[in-house]
Order: sequence, then structure tokens, then C-alpha cells
Amino acid sequence: MWALFIHPDFDKQGIGRQLLDVMINWYFSKTKETVWLGAAPGTRAEAFYRKAGWKEIGMHGKGEIKFDMIYNDWFKSPSNH
Repeated sequence: MWALFIHPDFDKQGIGRQLLDVMINWYFSKTKETVWLGAAPGTRAEAFYRKAGWKEIGMHGKGEIKFDMIYNDWFKSPSNH
């Protein structure tokens, strides 16, 4: 997947989180390899991934924050199953 966007008219309704949960649950059903992503600093995306439990692990590309999710961390949260 390259990006996850929700139209602003549907913001703050949990749709993005539901899509993320389906996607990452599917990913971890196929592998236990850590998954990572990037988000620009100071964006809604950064806040979204932090709230979802992604861990900042450094910088990536042209100044994006690099986050990762580890299999065991994903399943620690009851909202992720």
C-alpha cells in the first residue's frame, strides 16, 4: 500500500482506523515481519499513527518520520483484533 487517505467529509468517524486495522490484521495473518511507514511531521497522518500505537524509529526519505509496528505490539491492543 502506498497511502491511506479519508475524504475530509468522513474525518473523525473511525473509518481510517477501521481500514488500517483490516490492512494490518491481514498483513500479520501472512507474516510476523515488522511493517513500517512514513508520515510527514506535523500532519494528521503523524497524529493518526501515533494514536494507533505505531512507534517512531527515526527519519526516512525527505524528512518523513519513520514508524514501525511489531507483530506482538499490534496484538497487545484489544482494538486491533
